[in-house]
Amino acid sequence: MESEKAILVATPFKKRGKSSLKISDFIFALSLDLKWGPPEKVRALLREAEAEGMVRMEGDMVDALFDLAAVEVPLGFKPSTEEGILDQGIRLITSHTGMSRKEVIAAANEKQDSLKKLVELDAVVLLLAREMGIDVKDLAGQAYQNLLARAGDHDTESGPSPMA
Repeated sequence: MESEKAILVATPFKKRGKSSLKISDFIFALSLDLKWGPPEKVRALLREAEAEGMVRMEGDMVDALFDLAAVEVPLGFKPSTEEGILDQGIRLITSHTGMSRKEVIAAANEKQDSLKKLVELDAVVLLLAREMGIDVKDLAGQAYQNLLARAGDHDTESGPSPMA
């Protein structure tokens, strides 16, 4: 579980030596304390982590659902600055509509809630863009390739595919 996301999610818990934090403390730790991204981006990370079963958010608290001790935060770790599908989709919507990043994220979170959080936030942003009449063909293709690559990683971890 040494993915960048696991490191990002584990860091605030490890810094405070707790497996449960106030959501505001989690966001503060990554955004303002470590300066690893704006609060909206940290909130989006939390939503993704919850959708993946890494954390549970209830009320104003967030609980880690994985073994924090199993995640090693490398000395001097900084998250990659590579822009993912989520950020590209948000930028696409803001550039076509004039909406602020915060407005787009709020709309995406609302849409994800209406879908009972069954769809990942990056896909929800692409769906939102498409509903706004924005061409997302290139980003959707890139997201699909990422999904296939992730599925391929899982196939090699668990042995050969039954379809092989």
